[in-house]
Amino acid sequence: MPRHRSEEQTSLKRPLAILLALAVAVLAVFGVVQALGGDDTGTEEPGVAGEDSATDGEPDSDTPPDTDAATATAPPAAVECEDTQEITVLAAPDIAPVVTEVAETADPCTTYSVVAQAPLEVVTAFAGGQAPEAQVWIPSSPAFAAALSEAGASVETGPVVATSPVVLAAEHGFFAETTEGMAEEPTWADLVTVGVPLVVGNPETDPATTATLLAAQSGLGDSDAARALTESLMVTLAQNATADPLGAVASGLPVFVPTTAGQVAASVGTDTELSGLTPRGGAGSLSFPYVVLPGAADTPGVAELQEALLAPEAAAAFEAGGFSVGDADATPVDQEAVAALNEQWGALNPPSRLLAVIDVSGSMDEVAGELSRIQITSQAAERGLGLFPDESAVGLWAFSTNRGPDGEDWEQLIPVRVLSQDVEGQTQRAVLEEAVAGLDEDFTTGDTGLHDTILAAYLHMQEEWEEGFVSSIVLLTDGVNDDSTGGLSEEQLIAELEEVADPEREVRLILIGMGPDVDSAALDRVARAAGGQSFVAEDPRDIGQVFIQAIAARHG
Repeated sequence: MPRHRSEEQTSLKRPLAILLALAVAVLAVFGVVQALGGDDTGTEEPGVAGEDSATDGEPDSDTPPDTDAATATAPPAAVECEDTQEITVLAAPDIAPVVTEVAETADPCTTYSVVAQAPLEVVTAFAGGQAPEAQVWIPSSPAFAAALSEAGASVETGPVVATSPVVLAAEHGFFAETTEGMAEEPTWADLVTVGVPLVVGNPETDPATTATLLAAQSGLGDSDAARALTESLMVTLAQNATADPLGAVASGLPVFVPTTAGQVAASVGTDTELSGLTPRGGAGSLSFPYVVLPGAADTPGVAELQEALLAPEAAAAFEAGGFSVGDADATPVDQEAVAALNEQWGALNPPSRLLAVIDVSGSMDEVAGELSRIQITSQAAERGLGLFPDESAVGLWAFSTNRGPDGEDWEQLIPVRVLSQDVEGQTQRAVLEEAVAGLDEDFTTGDTGLHDTILAAYLHMQEEWEEGFVSSIVLLTDGVNDDSTGGLSEEQLIAELEEVADPEREVRLILIGMGPDVDSAALDRVARAAGGQSFVAEDPRDIGQVFIQAIAARHG
């Protein structure tokens, strides 16, 4: 199968009205999963693990229109037509093969050319003033049509012609290898625990991703442990999201992506055949509406195609393609859940400029279990570093007392640089990994010069603030301020932070306390003075998970 075009390659010249309309439509119209634990639809779809058979495959979701148009056969000779109409139908790639098949019998006096095109590309074309020359559009969610309508395009959104359940799909061979021994309908906890490599798109523009993320959040539960697992999963997914999940599979990456059973069924016989699984409780379904594009409402053949797609005779073709006719199996909209998801995603997804500040005072030598506090911290920082994509910028400071060249309480170990940047033959990521690994008992000394370090780090990140990044500080300490050289009091620090805080150059301050000697109330007061947040792991062995929680909160 040809490699998919990335949606990012599409023109980005979108009027603000389109963007706003799309965001509103996404919140209001996307079909998403109900709370898990409710009744399953019971609809059997091909290619979905947990049923009697596994069907493979996935179509080329972004094939250019001029290379993937399927034209129906000419009208039968027995039918006399005064004029033969030509109708172009833009269809989401997963439903395009079925639409092509049904269109062959829709109207003997109309030739239907069905073009597989990603819905967002259609929206982008309208936004750029280049409306496609087509009469009918069948996107993968009514939200896309609502976006055009809200922006002033005179589209007519008709009935939903079909729905298809959302599944997690991967290349057939990799799917079989990864799911061997797994339950037929694994829970989300099962999937996260075994480390199924999941890559998603942007939930604001990809309805399959929206449904998947909401299903994961609901499926993991509401206990403290479940919420921590959900936060960790969301951070990982947001920081590794891609504009074209199916393109990632087509390029050979060994990953699972959210798509539909229709996409899986349509890929049979292509270069990249897929298999899909449905998590226990389902992951919702996508709805495919019949949209008449501007000026085509009275065009002969348009109404006939809609009628053919909804006719009982079309049911077999839809079912074979992984769909159900009509909207009977559509999942309802939980607008509040979608809004909360988009807000969370927007916070987690922007590239970061993060300064990690680690306490290396003498008390970090204390042992917790089998490791010292500094060893536990080093391991947690290494895992946290792995959550950031290459476009993020990360740096590292250490602090105690008399650390710096002029007696400062802090020392810059690695300046904040983009993780993919070359640093004397190594990437910034590799340089950081070496520095973090070097945080051990030989590195610890002195007292806890906490307050002066917090202010210095905050001012530093303000000075280095860059547009398009979310700037933050994650500081970890195992004690209270204990600066034998003097320094700021808590009251002075809070006053300074409140004075220098600038909403135009916002820096998110996250403070993490570790161990029984931490004054959690003091950390909270200081963090809130800068609009930040504090976390405490009373048992140092819990710092790994707390570190993940802190990273998840650094934008919130």
